[in-house]
Amino acid sequence: QTKEKSHPGLPTELQERCFKAFISEELTVSKLQDDIVGQLLHIGLEPKEEVLMGSGYRIDALVEAIGVEVDGPSHFIGRSKSPTGSTILKRRQVPSIDRIELIYVPYWEWDKLGKDEVKKQEYLRKLLGLKSDNE
Repeated sequence: QTKEKSHPGLPTELQERCFKAFISEELTVSKLQDDIVGQLLHIGLEPKEEVLMGSGYRIDALVEAIGVEVDGPSHFIGRSKSPTGSTILKRRQVPSIDRIELIYVPYWEWDKLGKDEVKKQEYLRKLLGLKSDNE
């Protein structure tokens, strides 16, 4: 892990405790995430789940050098499509600190695809910039 410099007035011991708390967040994998990772596997990719990055953030799935963030309802304010502050911060910091591209799968877009696995796989291929099966 790499630690960004904190405010110089913050005692080192407190900085360490804060960093440990940040990276020790309990893992939770949703059904939505399981579905998306399953579709990535069906495409023939090998996603790594819940990858702890150098920044201390966890990425839902990592496909080569692309992070896939599964954005369920808790990533948005109320019932809006506006991301929460912590989601916005993660979207800014991960590419900047960890030097990877991030793509996001918002739950309402995934839900629109229903149970059609072909549509789900095409959706993910498009997000990842991969050729479709039809090409």
